[in-house]
Amino acid sequence: MSDQASSRPLHLASLQHCGLVPREQQDALLAAGQVWQANDLAPRHEAFEAETGLCAVADGVAASYKPQLASRALLELLRDAEQDGSEHWQDGWIGPRALRRVIHPRLCRKLSRQPALHASATTLAMLQWRDGHFSTLNVGDSRIYCISADGNWRQLSVDHTYYQSMLERGELQPGEEVGHLYHDLEHMISADETEDDFAIHWQTGRWPEGSTWLLCTDGLHDSLSQSKVEALFDPEASLPELAGRYLHAVLDAGAPDNLSFLLVR
Repeated sequence: MSDQASSRPLHLASLQHCGLVPREQQDALLAAGQVWQANDLAPRHEAFEAETGLCAVADGVAASYKPQLASRALLELLRDAEQDGSEHWQDGWIGPRALRRVIHPRLCRKLSRQPALHASATTLAMLQWRDGHFSTLNVGDSRIYCISADGNWRQLSVDHTYYQSMLERGELQPGEEVGHLYHDLEHMISADETEDDFAIHWQTGRWPEGSTWLLCTDGLHDSLSQSKVEALFDPEASLPELAGRYLHAVLDAGAPDNLSFLLVR
């Protein structure tokens, strides 16, 4: 979003589906100041002039109790934090310090009203924008992609899984087959005040003019290969059209998990 581009409306499309395997929707989605958690949310299109904004997806961790409450509560807290502001913000962004010192303790307190929700957990992928700049932040395996005007894909998030850690340490080679458990989350946001050392990946920069952003839970990137996700993208297509393409592709692939994603341009 260059200074010239920032004068144009920003467009956002959001979509949710519970998948084809019977289960409760454990994802949550934050767009245009509203938190969604629906079994089947048709592509929604928003256009707005605001120079600042925030959107996010969160995926409740199925191994924890009532994970849908953790994902929704986290995004509600982020929405409120954006409106309130905080001395813990970094250069005007909700960065690692605010997430760790403000948002996470609030999540723990909010869910502690029901003792059974202790340690309910979620992932997070968040995009903020302001004055031609962006901030991305993620915990867990929900992803953030930036697609340039010429079609170059960049993943600005890091998968916080045991598999990814082993790759980074050189214990595995890319593409090497491993058991399913290696793809489990190594880091997540848990409603447990003692679990405050979770990994956070944060990146800021200038908003690339003509770019499109994709934020998604693993219901997208675990169902479709990276090459398939990229092949479905068309810079000339409208965001709702792109959202429909991705939904149909995931459904055709069996949709074994909840699905939530946001497209921003």
